[in-house]
Amino acid sequence: MSIEQVSKSSVLIAGAGIGGLAMALSLLRRGIDCDVLEQASELREVGAGLWISMNGVRVLRDLGLTEQVEQNCIAAERRSIRLWNTGDRWPLYNRSSDAARNQPYLLLRAHLLKILVDGVRQLKPGAIHLNAHVVGFSQNGEGVRAKLADSSEVEGRALIGADGAHSKVRLGLIGKIESQYTKTIAWRGLVPVDRLAPHQREPEVATWIGPTAHVTAYPVRWQNTVMMTFSGQVDHDDWLLESWSESGSVEECLKDFEGWHPDIVDLVKNVDTLNKWGLFVRPSLASWSKGRVTLLGDACHSMLPYLGQGVNMALEDASVLARCLDENPNDVAAVFEAYQSLRLDRTSKVVKSAAGMLPIFHNKALCKPETAGDYIKTQWSSEATSARYDWIYRYDATTIPLHSADEHNWSGQ
Repeated sequence: MSIEQVSKSSVLIAGAGIGGLAMALSLLRRGIDCDVLEQASELREVGAGLWISMNGVRVLRDLGLTEQVEQNCIAAERRSIRLWNTGDRWPLYNRSSDAARNQPYLLLRAHLLKILVDGVRQLKPGAIHLNAHVVGFSQNGEGVRAKLADSSEVEGRALIGADGAHSKVRLGLIGKIESQYTKTIAWRGLVPVDRLAPHQREPEVATWIGPTAHVTAYPVRWQNTVMMTFSGQVDHDDWLLESWSESGSVEECLKDFEGWHPDIVDLVKNVDTLNKWGLFVRPSLASWSKGRVTLLGDACHSMLPYLGQGVNMALEDASVLARCLDENPNDVAAVFEAYQSLRLDRTSKVVKSAAGMLPIFHNKALCKPETAGDYIKTQWSSEATSARYDWIYRYDATTIPLHSADEHNWSGQ
């Protein structure tokens, strides 16, 4: 279906990332017509691992995607905290003995995108429009006109900006929001496991923590190959572009992890792809809806990656918003206000908690093994870990009350 054929009764979604595609699939499964406007000329994703925690798993289950996701993901046998220089290990959970409630899906972003694209196209083959970059909009009481970069316009009954941290829909709604560099950069890469020693290939989620950096590594499946994902965050005064796809050099990355355990050095030396980007924060928005236009995911609450919750929050947003639209399909403005009120406290709290993790991951107590042990036993005890994560994982976007006296309680507590 060409973009000229988009129905004026369609809900327009800007952005075919995970949030936008989950939104489209959530709507189509409820019989609500929608179209996804994506600026790229092809749906292609640079390699990166994804951590889908139980709050995100519930949404994927509700979308009927459990089987496809489980075919593509690797179940981690355990999660551990490791010390940056000695490699000493402190177990956080073990798959065989701990409850399955917090067992995440570990998979590649490209896999989840493909599963979502296939799901959307199965229900509406022409729903995803490429080369359709939403750069602005206008609206009235009857509908919305999305303005595209090629000067054409698309009419619909509502517009959802799922167009990421640099959202043009947000710019049109709220104006320019300045981002602030956190003096931290992120590295990420993928390593074919056949380049690694047997002990480096284990199905473990390992978070290595140090005085000025930390690394999370875990295996994912890519087609018929198992890859180890490498995600490292490093204190860095130098400013970098806020871009997920900046190329980085192995030599530069090795400098950032000088003195680290040989297992981490080997990961860096053997990467297939290596990207870096600067980590930025934006102030939380007091409002992200106006009339027939609203925002979703990173467009309204981009967050630091320290809790692995960016994609999970986008999945939650999509589920809650689809449920709201399904319940009250005729009053879009009221629906968007209700959605915002249900999600604002929850997402703001997760954004704040993610930012608060940096001094826990990067701490001077980790300089020496003699102080590191006590620090890790305190900060990563089962009690501390439960307090940090359980309120996030318990939330169920597929069943929370959409309007009740308990509404205020759904920030996750």
